[in-house]
Amino acid sequence: MTDEAPSTLLQRARTALDAGRVSECHALIAPLLGDLPDGAQDRTVSNLGARDRTTLAYLQLACALYYTGDLDAARRLNADLPTDLWRPLRYRLSLRLRDPLTAARLRRDPGVTDRERDDFRTTAGLHLLWAGRYDRGFPLYASRHNAILFPRTVPGRLTHAPLPEDPSKDEDTIILEQGLGDVLFHLAHIRAEGRHEASHFVGLRKYGTLIRRYFPKARFTAHDDLPGGSPRPRAHLAADFVGRGYRRTGRVAAPVQFDTPFRRTGEPPVWGICWRGGSGQNRREERHIPLRMFLDLLPRDGRFLALQFDMTDEERAVLQADARCLIPGADITQNPVETMAIIRPLAGVISVDSANWHMAGLCDVPILAIMNRTAHWFWGPEARAESAYPCATTVPKADLRADHVAAWMQDTRKAWAGRAVAARVRTPELRRRPVLVTGLPRSATSMTMRMLHDHGLWLGDTVPGNRENPQGYFENRAIRDGIVKPLLSGMGVDPLGVRSLPPWDVLPPCPPLARQVARALRTDGHDGTRPWGFKDPKLSLLWQIFDRSYPQAIWVIVTRDRGKVIDSLCRTSFMARHSTSPEYWQPFCNAYAHRLDRLRASGARVFDVDSDALSSGDFSQIRPVIEAAGLRFDPAVAEAALIRPKV
Repeated sequence: MTDEAPSTLLQRARTALDAGRVSECHALIAPLLGDLPDGAQDRTVSNLGARDRTTLAYLQLACALYYTGDLDAARRLNADLPTDLWRPLRYRLSLRLRDPLTAARLRRDPGVTDRERDDFRTTAGLHLLWAGRYDRGFPLYASRHNAILFPRTVPGRLTHAPLPEDPSKDEDTIILEQGLGDVLFHLAHIRAEGRHEASHFVGLRKYGTLIRRYFPKARFTAHDDLPGGSPRPRAHLAADFVGRGYRRTGRVAAPVQFDTPFRRTGEPPVWGICWRGGSGQNRREERHIPLRMFLDLLPRDGRFLALQFDMTDEERAVLQADARCLIPGADITQNPVETMAIIRPLAGVISVDSANWHMAGLCDVPILAIMNRTAHWFWGPEARAESAYPCATTVPKADLRADHVAAWMQDTRKAWAGRAVAARVRTPELRRRPVLVTGLPRSATSMTMRMLHDHGLWLGDTVPGNRENPQGYFENRAIRDGIVKPLLSGMGVDPLGVRSLPPWDVLPPCPPLARQVARALRTDGHDGTRPWGFKDPKLSLLWQIFDRSYPQAIWVIVTRDRGKVIDSLCRTSFMARHSTSPEYWQPFCNAYAHRLDRLRASGARVFDVDSDALSSGDFSQIRPVIEAAGLRFDPAVAEAALIRPKV
């Protein structure tokens, strides 16, 4: 028994409940509910004032709503309390605990407000949808715009318009409501109707990317950007299209796909993983498997990409320590279209109920759907994700075992191998066709880039020279320090690319890379009209990420006699601080060379430049690079670029 005052316990319990930690909430209030030795309960309860007793009753009922605690005791308490207390919550609990008499008493209370009545209708609608009684459930669920125990759906600058049965009478504006998974499911039904390709959608700012990609003729306005004034435009709620679609087709399943899966040349299969879903209001504890337990379910020979939207620092450290795991190089909550682009090449997604099911399902990427006990109504009365997305395989969370995961992965591995390989996207835009120069450190990449720069290749603000490289490094400072090094650090490896290296077979996705680079170029003054380039030996380690963002890039791999490279590594101060032994640098060079060989075999446009030949005045390898970049080769400029200033 804790020595904390009951009021303090209750305050902590309420905080836990609001955060979705229902089990923690119940553990805190249990001593006050009678889970004590004989005689202790009376002493504890006698210390409770009227306000604390009321709070305790509320928390007990709220826990019961999530099937936590003594449900029989909660049912009796719910029936005994006066009907003027917490009517929406208690009505929902009455239906959940199959107590129609208490539900009826709450409905008939003379003090029931219009909003409470709409809340009752919404709750009853959800109850019927869970039972698969869609014909009665959807009309009641349509009252949620005015419900209390439901997220606000209609912005203050719009007026709710019920969705008519006749689509020709629809309003032009549609409100994207609820979470990302819900929005995707609703949009699939709207797209299937085929009548709103050019409509006006309103929602959270991040949903604008979905509309721009999948409804390219439509308009989108973020909630915060809605204009004021009167009269307020009328708008439909997106979820109501699911009900109308059911009445038209007899099915609730997502009726269309948004995209298709693919695979990339030379990369192994990778599976997405998500071990926690939902929020405090929709069974977050049920949709959670502790990460270390989740990783224990996964085969030793697989590669896994974390798709967890709220990853903690502790979880990130656990994943970085597991060689099987990759972490995206971007915030996957900001742009759902980019997150779907991350999912499309995956061999499958292993996940608890989350938006990942919808993103994968709408791209026909296989899903191992770990179903929680109280499933969302999307998944039908039998709680099977296949009812909405045929590419899903449902396994109840209570039955999940490592052998189930391994068998499913074996099947999806075979299917992944049969996918079409993604073609390289061609683009006429100069900003998407950079010249990317790389090679082993100390292989004369700086001299090579100096030659390109002197022929007109735009580089921006570059790292100045020093004793080891007096003519400069010709590396864009902002890209190197603000993008390349953070990418390596985010993978848990040495940002200098020496003491520890990222995986050579597959790297995590980083969809915003091109935008980040474009921002750095603009800051440096690039106007988008000149060919540009970036040089860094560490591109050898990150070439997959840059290749995904710049599939039409011109790659230059600078080569040099291996003995000369190792000798320079041993003598150059910023490399020699790691080691002055050739034995240290030999495997290092092999590691870089192996990655460069994979770049050559990837299908990217690659030019090899022998720096020994170049420094001797042989321009036969650099000239094609200059011309491929849209620049004019000038022998005099090339000769001048080789002149070393006298020190």
